[in-house]
Amino acid sequence: MKAYHSHILRNLLFLKDFLSMGSQNLFALNRPAFIKKSATVPIKKSRKIGRKTLIWLDDRIDPLEKKMDWLAFSPIGRDVNIIWLKEIIEFQTWIHTNGLPDAICFDYDLSNSFNGLDCAEVLIDYCYNHQLLPPQWSSHSTNPEGKARINRLLKNYLILAKRMNFKSFTD
Repeated sequence: MKAYHSHILRNLLFLKDFLSMGSQNLFALNRPAFIKKSATVPIKKSRKIGRKTLIWLDDRIDPLEKKMDWLAFSPIGRDVNIIWLKEIIEFQTWIHTNGLPDAICFDYDLSNSFNGLDCAEVLIDYCYNHQLLPPQWSSHSTNPEGKARINRLLKNYLILAKRMNFKSFTD
């Protein structure tokens, strides 16, 4: 029970510190040095009419595999343009080049030394620097602890972004 209370206290202190930092970038504190900072890139709002964009972040699972219906994990349905990315650098490059997708499906365990949580931090960094709410997300990871960590991080940011009146990228 003690560990649970310290975890809640840590999250509350994190939000308090975040709100007090103002314009400083809190999410850059724990990030490896070679991951680029968010550049001021114009956000592309032009989307193909009718189909939304889904980023599928996984190093081994093909979202269009016939043996399994992986698109059941999509938060925006199956009729989507799928962008299959396998590592953090591809993810970061795509976000900085194209802006936010309509949704992202995260896997926690990626092949390199980074994981889905690192990608979620890149997403939050981008959204914070552009004062945006995150896109819809889900996690198809078989790692329950990793899946929970991604969801918790994004939910905490969503609460904070709404409190700061950030806008959706579609506004």
